[in-house]
Order: sequence, then C-alpha cells, then structure tokens
Amino acid sequence: MFGIYTLIYSLNGKKNDMQLLSKEDLKPLFVANLNQSAYTLKRYFHFWQKKPYLARFKLVLKLLGNQKFDKFIDIGFGSGIFLPELKKRCKNLYGIDIHSEIETVKKIIRDKKITADLQKADINHLPFPDNFFDGVLCLSVLEFISDTDKAVSEIKRVAKSSATIIVGAPVLNSLTNFIYNKIIKFKKHSKLHKTNHEKIINAINKEFEIIKILKLPSWLPLNHSLFFVLKAKNRENQK
Repeated sequence: MFGIYTLIYSLNGKKNDMQLLSKEDLKPLFVANLNQSAYTLKRYFHFWQKKPYLARFKLVLKLLGNQKFDKFIDIGFGSGIFLPELKKRCKNLYGIDIHSEIETVKKIIRDKKITADLQKADINHLPFPDNFFDGVLCLSVLEFISDTDKAVSEIKRVAKSSATIIVGAPVLNSLTNFIYNKIIKFKKHSKLHKTNHEKIINAINKEFEIIKILKLPSWLPLNHSLFFVLKAKNRENQK
C-alpha cells in the first residue's frame, strides 16, 4: 500500500505552474451540482488524488509544446478547470460536454475574463462544420464511449487536415483497478468504462498517424502504466 502512495506522490512532485481554475473559482459549480462537487473536489484538490489528475494535464502541455492555434476544442471540458491554460494557446477556444451545468461553467470563466464557446453536445455529434479545428483535445472521454470508431471519425471530420490531435485515457490493468476501487473509491468504473486503452489507441491509429505516446508514469511500460496521452495528425501531414 505504501508503494502505491509513493508512486502517486511521485507523479507530480514539482510545483504546479499551470493556469487552472481554483477551488474558489469553482465554488458556484460545487453549489449548483453535488455530483460535480464530489468529483472535482476529490480529483483536483485532494492531496493524493490531485497528483495523477494534474499530471495528465502536464502530459497534454508537453505534447502541445509551443504550438498556437486558431480554433481549439476541448472535448469533455468538465468543470472547465483546464480552460484557462488552454486559452493561452489559442485565439478561439471551444468546448463541449454533456453535463447539466454548462451555463454555470460559462459564468465562472466569464468572471475570470476567459472567452470560450462552450456547448452541451455529444462527441458522436459534434455541432461544428467539417475541417473546422486546428487543435483538438479529448482527455478522459473515449473510455466512456461504446463506439470508439464512430467518436474518432467524428473528431477527424471536424479537424483540419493539418490539425494536432491530443487524446488521453486511463490504462486498464490490475494496478489501475486497485487504485479505482481502493484509493479513489470509484467502484463504478468497471461499468462506466465501455472500452480500454488498446481499443482507443487502435481507433486513433485507424484514422490518424500517432506521432508520440506519453505514459504516466513514464518509466512503466504502457500496459502497466496508469494513463496515456498521445499526439496524432493526419497521415498525409505527418512531420
């Protein structure tokens, strides 16, 4: 047990220098929806749980590098905690999610002077035209989707031919099963997670060229790690 906590602590030992929404910023969301409160407070502000969750964001930023985007979408923005950091990297920020507190998140970011077009929408039916985005982030979404191929094909539809695609999801194995069940007490994960990391990566590889895969932690083999984040582009635009 001590080894598990040591592993989690090591994932994000450095000071957090990302621009994120704070606990104070998110108070209106916590008041509006107890489910959002329970999830976001535990995942991003609990001493142990926040380390791997924030570490996922750092993997995303590492893959984005210094790129700047015209139109960038965060598919599954959740509480909006990552939107301030993403806004720094694009001219026009968009986001979709299916939860019931989209308007609350809009007000939170508006009060923080962050402009973003946030809509309630499903990944399988993105309300945007073809070839619209030059940057797409889909973090911790595809594991909840039964038809991964359809979701990925919809991402490809709205992405420009030169777009950067960032996708991340948990790795399902005995270690992550233990963490879900015993540490973060998310025992419903086995029912809610409709697919696994291998199927997600295969679905991405059908539509795009995978440029790089980062793992959490980096020193474990993919199938034994906790989480992966990958960068992909259309094959004809691979550099």
